[in-house]
Formats: sequence, structure tokens, C-alpha cells
Amino acid sequence: MIFVKDVGQYGIIKDKPAYDLPINAWSDGMNVRAFENAIQKFTGHRQALGTPTVAPYFLLPIKTTTDALWVYCGATAVYVTQGSLTGTHKNITRSSGAYSAGTTAQNWSGLVFGGIGILNNGTDVPQQWSVDFATPSLLTDLSNWQTGVTCKAISGFKNFLIALDVSKTVGSTTTRYPRLFKWSHSSSSNAVPSSWDENSSSLDAGEYSLESTQGHILNAQALKDSLIITKEDGLWGASHIGPPFIFRFYEISQQFGALSKHSMVETELGVVIFGTDDIVLCDGQTVKSVTTRKMRRYIYNAIDATNYVNSFVVLNQPHSEVWFCFPQSGATFADRAVTWNYKENTFGIRELPATPHISRGVVNPSDVVTWAESGSWDSDLETWDSKVYNPAQNRLMLADAGGTKLQLLDTTNQFDSTNYTAYIERTGLHLDDPSQIKLVKKVHLNMEKTGDASGDIEVMVGASNSPEEAVTWSGPYSFDPETQNKIDTLVSGKYLGLRIQSSSNVGWRLNSYAMDVANNGVD
Repeated sequence: MIFVKDVGQYGIIKDKPAYDLPINAWSDGMNVRAFENAIQKFTGHRQALGTPTVAPYFLLPIKTTTDALWVYCGATAVYVTQGSLTGTHKNITRSSGAYSAGTTAQNWSGLVFGGIGILNNGTDVPQQWSVDFATPSLLTDLSNWQTGVTCKAISGFKNFLIALDVSKTVGSTTTRYPRLFKWSHSSSSNAVPSSWDENSSSLDAGEYSLESTQGHILNAQALKDSLIITKEDGLWGASHIGPPFIFRFYEISQQFGALSKHSMVETELGVVIFGTDDIVLCDGQTVKSVTTRKMRRYIYNAIDATNYVNSFVVLNQPHSEVWFCFPQSGATFADRAVTWNYKENTFGIRELPATPHISRGVVNPSDVVTWAESGSWDSDLETWDSKVYNPAQNRLMLADAGGTKLQLLDTTNQFDSTNYTAYIERTGLHLDDPSQIKLVKKVHLNMEKTGDASGDIEVMVGASNSPEEAVTWSGPYSFDPETQNKIDTLVSGKYLGLRIQSSSNVGWRLNSYAMDVANNGVD
């Protein structure tokens, strides 16, 4: 009997040959995650907050003392919803009318600064919104913004707003400064900056151009007392030092650039960056790969060579995950997420609908789900028969532009009320003796099941006689963890395989398994 425990210790590893993996690693999978030494089917998503008025391309959650609001940006208009299952959606587009056409996908950026919503589409003047849902004001041009100036991205650090990749128009001539980092005067509490005048010696406002490489600045992310700045071909840092220079700038790396405007997120370990050639972790001084010899080749071989700019990352803190979302070859928006558990250093893979953006924020208490199913497991995000709302916990919301929906992630066992296939697979199991022919007679599975009591889980057992030979699979065998603990089979070969899958409204978790294997001679 071969007993395999800690089946979630490594997760999925796609960049090594299956025969070279540890016995409790997995060579393939879809819609599964590794979590707390187990393998789980990914929970799905459902429509939330009613139906958007326009297709959403960017989401900005805003939490007040009384409300959990979600602002969503369309191609030319901006709306806000307070929530509830049906949802009330209000137009907060500027009074002058529609925004410049084509401001979709990676063009939008935004933040909450001093309790004020800030949005920018890279073409028009940055916008501000005085947060109020009952009688919402419309978006207005950012107060005290300089005439004739636009920027591709806007961020914040301490009491400063930061404009990145700046264009300036004087008369009829517009000049773009793609490597320019421009900061405001230090703002007072609950207010936007009073000036952006870089020429006034009495103000903190200023500009600095990051010219050591040709790439454009993409975005900036605070990390403790530093600011990490991504370019297309490098990483920079900035720290606040006060007058007369205000900021100190330093180069971190010319080896790694970022894929897109939204390809950086802060974690407990540092800033994680979805880069042009690798996914790296930056502590403000150094960078190191998190995907090499695990998922790097898989990701960069799959990503679309044109629409890679629509890639993005998002933090799923309840599961200690970073999701690297990207369009596969032929796709426009992200349709695949490779998920990294940064505490356990494991990887999973999840399918997405065509997704321009995912953000994390608090879901309105009116939008709740009460589960009728029974059963639970300790590491599941939600306890059965409980509400989704938790004012202390951020949830992931997906902008489904194709379906004109807002989708709440990590909930239900379906994708928008549709069943999906989830599987975990291991091939190349030679049990330290590739010359020996093995006969598998039984497979014992320590599994848990939630959701639809009639939902099927299937098990397949396979074998091949060389690493290059295609696996011949036996099954599928129907398996119900509530009434069964093993499946019977007769499969022989030098290299064994195991696949667990489902295509029904059922959730499952694999804790360990064992194979009843007999030696069947040497070929």
C-alpha cells in the first residue's frame, strides 16, 4: 500500500516533468487550489449587486462608516451601486457628458484618497467624487489639477497624489513624458491636494523623470514607508525625505519590468509583480522569482502576445492568495488565473469569464446568501448556513464586461449558475522504481464533499510504460465520499496516474489517498 499524505504541499507544478515531481505534487489541474495541505475544488462565482447599467471594465470599492459602495467604470460612463441582490445603480458620470471613447480595460485606474474617490482613464482630466450614495454628486475634474495636463495612471502615497506617464498641452502642442513621476503638494486631512505646481519653492509638489531605461512608467504601489514604481522595463523605489527634495528615488532592477498598469499588489511578504518575463516578489530592495521551475513557462507560453497588457493581479487575502489573471492566446481579456498561495508557496489554476478587472472590497450586507446545504470544513472560506457579509473581510468582485455583470467570487459551486469541470491530475508516478511494472488494484481516498448531495465525483486511474507514452486511463469511477472510501480497479504499467474530477454542483476536498499496488514483474 502506497500512502500519500499532505497532497496540497506543492499544488500544481507544470514546469517540471511529471516523473520528476515529489509523490504528493500534481502535474495538471483546473479549477482547483492547494490550501492547508489539501486540494480543493475552487469555489465559483455568482452575480451580485444587481445588473450594471453599462458593461464594467474597472471596479473601485469604497467603504464608509455606513455603506459598502462599488463604483464601476464603463467605456464612457461611471456608475455606483450600494448593493443588495437586485441592486440600485446610479449614474455619476461628469455633467459635461461621456468620457473619451475607448477608455476600457487597462486604461482606468483609481483609489480612495482622504475619503474621496479618484478615477482616471488616461485620456481625460482625473476625476473626483464626494462619496454619497443617497443623493450622489456627479464626478468632477480633480480640484487644483493643472490645465492642459493628463496622466496615464494615478496613485497615492502618504499625503501625496501621484501622476504617472504625464502629457502636457501648451497651445495646440501636446508633449508626452512617459517616464515622468509627478507629485502633488501634501494634502490636508479629508481633502485633495491644493496644488500641483512643481515650480513653486513654497510647495512640496514636484516632478522627477526615471530615465535610466526607455520603458514607460505604469503604476506605483506603497510598501510600508516606500513606494514601488513599475516601468515596462524596470523597477524603481521612492521614499519620502521631506524638503527640499521631498522624495528620494532609487533604481531596484533593470531585469524585471511589469506587464501592465494593474500587475502589482502588496502582500505580507512584499509587493508581487506580474512581470514581462517572470513573476517576482519585491521587498523594496531586491527581487526574487516565485514561479521559476513551477509555473513560469506555463504562464508565459499561454499568454496572448498582443493583449498581455490586459493582464492584472489581485490579492485574495482570506485564502492568502495572489491571482495572476491573463488572457490566453486568442483572448482579449483575462480568461485564466494562476493562483499563488504565498504562505504555503503552492499554485492552483482557475478559469475566468472574459474579465477586464477584479477588485476586493466589502460586500453590502443586503447582498447575502444563506446556504441550505449542510457540512463544512475548517479551511473553507464560508461556513455553511452563514451570510456572505463580513464588514471586517474583503471579498473579490469580478467585472464581467461580456455578460454586463458584477460577479462575487469564491462563492457557490457553480460559475454564474452553470456547472463547471474541476480536476486534479498526477501522472508519472514511478514509486522510485521506473523499471518495475506496477498493478493498481484499489485506490483509497480521504475526501470531503459539500453542496449537491447527488453531485458526482469521478476517479480515473491510468498508466504508461514510459514518460513519453500517452497515459491510458481506466474509468471514470463514480465516487461518493459520504458512502465510499475506495474504488476498485485493475491498471498496470511502469508509470501510474490518478485523476479526480467533477462536473456537477458539488464541492470537494482531497486530504490524502492510498494506492494498493502490487509488483507485476520487470519488463
